[in-house]
Amino acid sequence: MSDIPFIIINPQARSGKIGKNLEKIKKKFKQYLGEFKFELTQGPLDEIRITAEAIEKGYKKILVCGGDGTATNTGDAIINSGQKDVILGLISAGSMCDWHKTHSIPFDMDKSLQIIAKGYYESFPAMKCTGDKTYYSFDMADGGFTGAAAAAAHHEVEWIKNGDIKYLWLALKYILVSKNTQAKITIDDRKPIEIKDFTNLIVAFGDEIVGFKVLPGNDYFSRVNKDLGIFVLHKLKGFRRIIMLIRALSAKHVGKKGVWLTRGKKVVIETERPIPWEAEGEIFNEKSHTVTIEYIDDALKLFVPKNRTYNDKIDENIYNEPFENSFKKRKVKIYKK
Repeated sequence: MSDIPFIIINPQARSGKIGKNLEKIKKKFKQYLGEFKFELTQGPLDEIRITAEAIEKGYKKILVCGGDGTATNTGDAIINSGQKDVILGLISAGSMCDWHKTHSIPFDMDKSLQIIAKGYYESFPAMKCTGDKTYYSFDMADGGFTGAAAAAAHHEVEWIKNGDIKYLWLALKYILVSKNTQAKITIDDRKPIEIKDFTNLIVAFGDEIVGFKVLPGNDYFSRVNKDLGIFVLHKLKGFRRIIMLIRALSAKHVGKKGVWLTRGKKVVIETERPIPWEAEGEIFNEKSHTVTIEYIDDALKLFVPKNRTYNDKIDENIYNEPFENSFKKRKVKIYKK
């Protein structure tokens, strides 16, 4: 039983194309994996139930055919099961798949199946995100206008079926309408940082969020340092936020006024008013004033390419600036000489 992979399929992934092409996709699974069992999700969060039942039946290889949300909920369920010998596999099938990019898994179903078929896996860390509830994330978590956009994606503009387009549409909306708030940020055992106009915060293992190179080189630094990349945005409003995002497409936001990059293992964010926080599209806070995000080592086994390369040409000093520097525009060298 343990050698047979169990596949969780989200038929709504890739704007419903997975469900429409299910028989063709199952033939691909058979081609690369041989015998397998599967179950379709019937609605939001159904993958949590399916994962728990599959593990209880003895399956040790849980594969996810869906996007970041389905994959993250499955990973969260694996950790909560307490079964350390379960291995997760990501079959590229969603709209965003940022988590896949972090671990060099191509946005291609055949190539991602080839990686799983080779059977190589490694242990990876997780972020323990605590707000209204505790949730394990494996790529990124954020709060502010990006969190508000992710929360809105669950009930607004349902007529937009493409996940990328929907998120960008809502991100633009909430970039303009979200209000800054007062916040206190504590990273590890450092002195807390008081911010009067807190705008946004992103904590991640990867470097790219929906195409934006928010944390350059972070996939490499997080791996070697066993920590989290942290992006803090403050004092930005309206169109200045849009300009910052445009710059972030090519990492040119680094060194601009209101932008601070740092590193740490535990981040505690206390805000004057509750703000939405999300991880891979799943909301873990909307009501609490305090959110904690903590690095958890060796949390999950994941099928990955055996010989992966990271971008190690970024200068890690971009993460060593004091917070006070972010109140002004400054020259920052992103790349090593």
